[in-house]
Amino acid sequence: MAVKPALSDVLSSSPLSIMERHAEACLDCVKRLDSYFEAAQGGNWAKAEKLQLEISRLEGIADDIKMDVRRNLPRGLWMSVSRADLLELVRVQDKMANETKDIAGLSLGRQLVFPEKVEKSLFKFIATVLEAAEKSVEVVSATRELSRTAFGARQAKAIVSKCLLVEKIERRSDEMQLKLRAKLRKHEEEISPVDAIFLYQLLSNIGEIADHAEKVSHRAQIIAAS
Repeated sequence: MAVKPALSDVLSSSPLSIMERHAEACLDCVKRLDSYFEAAQGGNWAKAEKLQLEISRLEGIADDIKMDVRRNLPRGLWMSVSRADLLELVRVQDKMANETKDIAGLSLGRQLVFPEKVEKSLFKFIATVLEAAEKSVEVVSATRELSRTAFGARQAKAIVSKCLLVEKIERRSDEMQLKLRAKLRKHEEEISPVDAIFLYQLLSNIGEIADHAEKVSHRAQIIAAS
């Protein structure tokens, strides 16, 4: 019978494989955001609650991987990449999942609904934020792929190009958020003042996912360049 290697051994020999698995777990959370808001905007709070619970479950999976990494990441000098860099990468990746969980929790807790006139822009915004998260995970995957053979100048340049794309998407999400806020302001009379405050907060939190994605790509780039 094959003996399963200890996680500490896996982390020593292939630490970025575990980082990639954690990044993908975090991305699974973000991917549920569009479906969640479709249910919320449609007033289907029973479905929204199920999706919120699913997001929470997926965030828990990501959290478990993060804790395993923190407990088992070796402190020795035999790893191919810096322990500090790996811990920072898992920290910023985890923020994407945490932010998604917080967004769904806030929305569901107050049963927040955006005015119908801003719905189309809202879903475009969410799609852009998801794209940033997906591309940042691609950077992590590319860094892991390169680490199997050894980092080189050509490969590092490819990582830089991917990072620049994430930055471009993140800037686009910022611009979309500003326009969404302006649209929402025109329809504030349709919602209660308290709900308006929380809707603006939701927009800010959704945008934060793209910010976290940009930081993930930058951290992976640092590892690729080391």
